[in-house]
Amino acid sequence: MMKVSVDELVDRVKANMEELTDSFDADIVMTAGIGVERYIREKMPDALLAVWATEPVSSLPLTDCASLLRPQRSSDGSGYVLLPDDVWRMAEFCMDGWRQPVTEFIDKTSPEYELQFNFYTRGGCSTPVCVLSNEEGQKRIDYYSLPAHVVSHRVSSARYAAYPARDAESYELLPSLIPVVCYTCAALVYEILGRPEQAAAMMRCVVR
Repeated sequence: MMKVSVDELVDRVKANMEELTDSFDADIVMTAGIGVERYIREKMPDALLAVWATEPVSSLPLTDCASLLRPQRSSDGSGYVLLPDDVWRMAEFCMDGWRQPVTEFIDKTSPEYELQFNFYTRGGCSTPVCVLSNEEGQKRIDYYSLPAHVVSHRVSSARYAAYPARDAESYELLPSLIPVVCYTCAALVYEILGRPEQAAAMMRCVVR
């Protein structure tokens, strides 16, 4: 993982548009002017998310928010935590006392969710289960579970990929993803400019 400035990413996108299409010419400059750089900066977070969505979570920059979470314990040993607003994709969650972290999360549509209401079929310290949901705009994890006699619940790890900040001066990226992000961003900009053929040309340059 390396930190890349937005200025460098913008320059790469502009170079892609200039080098690989015939349309980054006087027509584009006259149409967008210096605004084309503004479009690139606006679409960069969207390009990052589009690329990250197809990547394993291990290749994304992760933040651990365990120290910020305040578990709300239930008398049966289950509980929940409210997550920060910038959580985009959870990578790992673990409570003190669990033998392993949860890295695969379910939602309330999963058949496994119903099993969590039964003491004998729900997750426990050996095979914990986490349910991701969004309650009235607030992201949360319901966790199952700890022994009922455990009075104090504490999160030991909670790693996640955050939404890319739109006012960021730099982003952390794997070097191999930098060209992918830049071509994707160029395609998104061409879509804004009403140039579907050029957008398609940029996406054909995306080599994974």
